[in-house]
Order: sequence, then structure tokens, then C-alpha cells
Amino acid sequence: MMYKKIIRSYLSGVIPKISTKKELFTLSFLLGLSAYLFLIVFQPFGTYNFDHIHKFVLLSGYGAILSAAYILVSLVLRTKIETIAMELFRITLVLLVTIFFNFIYHGWIINGAPLQWSNLPYIGFYTLSLYSPIGTIYFLLRINRCSPHPIQNNPLNIGMPINSDAISSQGNDCHFLTLVSIPNGSQTLSLQPDDFIFAKSMDNYCMIYFRKEGILKKHMIRITLTHLSQLLHTGAIHRCHRSYLVNFEKILVKERIAQGFLLRFADVDDFAIVARSAIESVRPYL
Repeated sequence: MMYKKIIRSYLSGVIPKISTKKELFTLSFLLGLSAYLFLIVFQPFGTYNFDHIHKFVLLSGYGAILSAAYILVSLVLRTKIETIAMELFRITLVLLVTIFFNFIYHGWIINGAPLQWSNLPYIGFYTLSLYSPIGTIYFLLRINRCSPHPIQNNPLNIGMPINSDAISSQGNDCHFLTLVSIPNGSQTLSLQPDDFIFAKSMDNYCMIYFRKEGILKKHMIRITLTHLSQLLHTGAIHRCHRSYLVNFEKILVKERIAQGFLLRFADVDDFAIVARSAIESVRPYL
């Protein structure tokens, strides 16, 4: 059971989202280029014996297929929450789509013959042998873009100001935030911005919604929303209302209302609001 919990917690870890088309196409190009360079440099699986005047042009088709498959699968999954489990699912789908189109490309373009479905398992084996190392490197780079690191949690007394020294960072806006937890005495709440969902202001307190080890939690903290927004302000977390601070990467559904937008989040009964006056400032994230 302990191992299952550890694995489940690891797979539910949030990773940086592919938020722009430029980033998507850059990653797809690098994947395709890696596959092509691997083929022309090492020429595995009998590629060395493949004799054709346009050999290297034809081999580039396999890299193009990998790039296209990555873009296609990423567009289909674009509304999903970016977790390690989702990234593994994306890679698996990319490999399956690539196998199918490699099979068609190899049969019709390379061999110039009708498709023989008995060759599909062999194409699948060759594709996995070629692309698995590339996929593994890609996966490791993706999950290590925002690597956590420990901080020292010093006991804090209720009502005392938050010590800014308790905030540490390590590239890519990967911050650990330490806050006072109320009402259970002197406690410390530590979370990464990627775990933060949204916060709702209640005078000098905030109700914070976040995920810890994949489990949804909410906590009442004695802190103003202004102070909280200063601590948690990153590329995706913005104040969009006098009472709400939102991680725009966690939005599940947005609804147009008279006051602006109503935002809903996965597994959360409560909601947040984007004020009409804040729409323009957060429009790129909507």
C-alpha cells in the first residue's frame, strides 16, 4: 500500500504546462529532428543497406511523422491538467500514432507496395526501439523543468508576520511558500505555486484551495489577499478580483456572467470570479 501511495503521489505531480503554440511546435520539431539525426547517423535496422537516390529525404519522413503525431496528440489533450501521469499518457499516445503512420509510410512510400498488416508488429518494434530513448529523454527533461527542493520550516507563532526568508526559489518560478496555518495553533503550510488552485479573500484571512500529493485541500490562512498575491505571483497566478487570486492553469470551465467571468476548477465546489475591470489584464490566460 505504501508503494501504491508513493507511485500515485508521484504520478499526480504537476509539471509546467505547454501553454503556447511556439513551445508546442518547438518541442515537436526537436523530437522529429532527434529521430531523423538518429536514423542518418546510426542507420539502424538495415537502414545502412537502404539504397536510394533520395535516401536522406525519405528518412526525414519518419522524423516528420513523429513531429506531427506529437502536435496532434498535444492538441487533443490541450484541456487536460499537466501532470506526470498525463505526460506519460501523451508519450504513449504519440508512440501509438507514430507506429501506425510509420507502418503506412514504410509500406506505401518506402516500399511502394500494398500494405501487409502482418508487418505492423515489426514496424511497431522498430519504432519503439528507435523512439523510446528519445521519448525517455524528452520525459525526463519535461518533469525536471520545475524540480522541487527542500526548505527549512521554522515554527511560527499565530499572528506573527510571515518571514520573507521562508520563501525559496530555484529557477522557473518554482517557489515554496510558507504560511501560518490557522486555527490549529502554530503550524506551517508549504506548497508550490503549481499546487495552488485559487484563494478567496475573507477580510484579513484567505481560504486557499490547493493540492497536496494529488489530494484536494483547503486551508484558512491569516493573511491578506494582497500579501498572498505578492508571495505567489508567477506566470500563471494572478489577482483577477478584489476577492480572488487564481492559478489560471487550473481552470476547468469559464462562464460569462454579468460581473465578468465565473471560473470553476476540477473537484472544487467553490468558484472564483474575474472582475470586468480585470478581464483585459488576464485575457491571455483566459
